[in-house]
Amino acid sequence: MALTRIRTKGLGNSVSRVNIVDTGTEGTRVALGTTAQRGSTQGQFRFNSTTGLAEYYDGTSFKSIDSPPTISSISPTTEDAGNANIVITGSNFTSGATVKFIGADNTEYTSPSVAVNSATQITATTPSGGLSAANEPYDVKVTNVSGLSVTLADALDAGGIPAWTTAAGQIGGEITEGDTVNTTVVATDPDSTAITYSLVSGALPSGLTLNTSTGAITGTAPAVSSDTTSSFTLGATSGADTTNRAFNIIVKNFSVTDINSIPENIWNDIPTGQFSSPSTYTDYFGGRFDVNSGNVVQFRSEFSSEHVLYQRANSRSNSNEECYVQMYDIADAFGDGANGTALMMFGIYTEDVTGISHNNNTPFGYVATSDTNFRYVTWSSSQNNSEHGFYHGGSNAQSDNDISNNSSNRDTYGNFDLNSYQLNFTPTSASTRTAITFVIKPDNHSSNARKVYVYYGNTKVHTFTNLIPASKEIHWWVGTGHVSSSNGDYWTNNSPRVRYADNNGSTDYDVGG
Repeated sequence: MALTRIRTKGLGNSVSRVNIVDTGTEGTRVALGTTAQRGSTQGQFRFNSTTGLAEYYDGTSFKSIDSPPTISSISPTTEDAGNANIVITGSNFTSGATVKFIGADNTEYTSPSVAVNSATQITATTPSGGLSAANEPYDVKVTNVSGLSVTLADALDAGGIPAWTTAAGQIGGEITEGDTVNTTVVATDPDSTAITYSLVSGALPSGLTLNTSTGAITGTAPAVSSDTTSSFTLGATSGADTTNRAFNIIVKNFSVTDINSIPENIWNDIPTGQFSSPSTYTDYFGGRFDVNSGNVVQFRSEFSSEHVLYQRANSRSNSNEECYVQMYDIADAFGDGANGTALMMFGIYTEDVTGISHNNNTPFGYVATSDTNFRYVTWSSSQNNSEHGFYHGGSNAQSDNDISNNSSNRDTYGNFDLNSYQLNFTPTSASTRTAITFVIKPDNHSSNARKVYVYYGNTKVHTFTNLIPASKEIHWWVGTGHVSSSNGDYWTNNSPRVRYADNNGSTDYDVGG
């Protein structure tokens, strides 16, 4: 091997170069040193003990002399997950080698972790965020510390881009507040890679959650004051690829706008018993009446004047929630007598009923006009367009049953035929569909008051002008009065039924006011 020797001894500043002719078989020893001991003269040739490679200086930088690496294969050839191992098989891999994944648009993604297992194998991980299928296929490039590199073109597939199966727009079908929700969105990956679901923007209705593994949206639909649409965007992710889609869930306000829609199963039966004399009973206040099975209220034919039954225990809620009291199964002949005329009364009282005297105490006849804790309707016959009066206190009418003449505490009056107002179903155990229902519900304009509505059948016939404070307890009551002393009280036969219900704070059973 011919080398150039520089001769300077005895020549002053002059330099001469001669070729060195090497002999033997062992080789010619050149300068050896670490990277830190490098010189800076162009043409210098040395062995770098730090890198373990021969190198030369080209006037700008040192160039290592090495054999380039080779790549014969990688495994796996499809991977879209982040931080996934890619095993590279080849030759001439050196410690400190780096790996890059180069996308179809020439964007380079550096492997965050490279382990040179041997001169023939490297394990490199994909970027933590994965590799996008939109930029596949990927070249795999290995670069040794010498700067020599090799690239295996189109070596790595990043899987497929997720595609939504579930159509955009409304999902979940018809959902009403309080409903149990269980609906699922679905996306697929062409390589059957698992999909991860995420909420990208917007919000699910309160009370609902997204299962990021299955796409199931479950929970209980929240209470809403009107039909409410929640719009949101979900992402379906496979590896580094996410496909978004916009959805919405509509939660409908369950506002029962008619009496027909109150479920039969929320009504409560009233306690039975015989109450032969005026007294304070556990469940009732008053006397000379029976409460029979099936909620039948029957006055005894013992007096021709007024009788009354007040509910005492189990009063309706004294919180600002909705409740109902209903007289139902009202027969055609109820209140009609062969002789004389009877007054029927049905309503609610908002104080402790034991403050009212036992007998002769119906608010139409004998309760003082100063007692305005009542809300009731009184009428003289269930048929023939008889007069019906709506009162919010005693009228002090004595024995006068002419509703039009008694205006004290009267909201209004008019002629009604109860048979013209029917439910669209026959209540449990009843034989008629004629009913009077009091609906007590929160006032939309006050957080501490309730309104009282009266429905005949399914028709709202009156709204009381006076509100009830939310703190008031509510007792239902029924009564009868007579002008004539003949034929008893007319409740002995054809007796109606009475029942009550609360919605227990649930908006599911709200009756429209």
